[in-house]
Amino acid sequence: MIKYTLPFVASLALTACEEPVSGGSGAATVAGFGNEIVVLNVSGRPRGVLSQSQTAKLWAAYQTASECFDHPTYGEGKGYRLRVQNAAAFSQSSWHSPFRPISPHVGGAHVSGAPPSPLTAVNLDERYGESNAAVERSLRWFSSATKAIRRGADARSKEIIRNALTDWAQSNALNQGIHVSWGDKPVDWQVLALISAIATTTAAMAEEFSPEDRAIIGPWLNGLVAEVAASQWLTRQDNKAYMTSYIALVWALMVGDQSAAQHSVEVFKLAIHDMRPDGSFPVDSQRSAMGLKYGTDSLGYLVMMAALVRANTGQDIFSYDAGGRSLHNAVDFIVKGIRNPSEVNRIYAISCPDGGDRWGSITNPSRHFIETASFLAVYAAMNPSSPNANFIRSRYGNGTSRTSEVFGAPPGALFR
Repeated sequence: MIKYTLPFVASLALTACEEPVSGGSGAATVAGFGNEIVVLNVSGRPRGVLSQSQTAKLWAAYQTASECFDHPTYGEGKGYRLRVQNAAAFSQSSWHSPFRPISPHVGGAHVSGAPPSPLTAVNLDERYGESNAAVERSLRWFSSATKAIRRGADARSKEIIRNALTDWAQSNALNQGIHVSWGDKPVDWQVLALISAIATTTAAMAEEFSPEDRAIIGPWLNGLVAEVAASQWLTRQDNKAYMTSYIALVWALMVGDQSAAQHSVEVFKLAIHDMRPDGSFPVDSQRSAMGLKYGTDSLGYLVMMAALVRANTGQDIFSYDAGGRSLHNAVDFIVKGIRNPSEVNRIYAISCPDGGDRWGSITNPSRHFIETASFLAVYAAMNPSSPNANFIRSRYGNGTSRTSEVFGAPPGALFR
């Protein structure tokens, strides 16, 4: 992985994995990007699509692997070089919240608890399934802050949230210890979740920051999102690769970074090309008791990316077609998993030491994914004619109650 320090990132040129964007049926002007005209290609074929032979091998890899991940890599993981701007640029530009506007009838919510002190250095516990208590506390507070904003936070609460963000930025929080020691040293998953929560909080009240606020918060958060975007894993099908692209898309839509937004769209398209016809994700579905959990994580990031594209452009990437496969197939697979976890999980799950075995078994998988799949309410709201919409609504309502551990707020509250 390319690990950046802020001065170096600021000098980087943009790179893009997408094919040239044209003004055809797959493109549209994005509203709300200040004075910029942004075009996203949501239908063009992405670069890097595997051959039919390689795709078939990816789908069948679980059949001959002795345990999860013990097979060739089909589509290597890659990081992305995100543009980083300086304080002057942020003070002079405008920010736009990528989430749906809050109803004028909603208001009076309060942020709960005192803001966490800036966490400058993280002491990671890299054992599978372990976490850092300070990161978790901070994650919960920023998530609750976004929830308050989306419920119409009062002026005092907004001021508390604004002060917390500027305090963390001025302290250069999360500047040490956020990378794992293995592989290409990507940003740790729990830290990714915290950065996602902070980025979501910032984006939720984007229009309310002063030029001075943006000059403080912008470079700091930009640097963190650049570290996130640069993170890479062994395969591009890893759920965390979709997570980093989701975080980058929230940022890109807020600040108007066209290339970064397009890159996230290309990652989305490749995910659909790599997905099996039944909607399962070929790498994470192997992961023993956590196969459905990690498949749900992957689906969640892709659903929320599609929702962001829809909310900001009106374009339908939910139905992006790759040989008859689309995100609708993935939703169908996870809904089947919610209805019958044991039967669906054992289709592809294999032994997975330190990557899934800890939380159950192939035939008795962890059920935690059922609770975290509340993002499906966003899918149902934007795809009301889906055969799964009624089941999703009966199970998750409008998705505005439970705060997500990865989206920084109840998913439905971001697009209500």
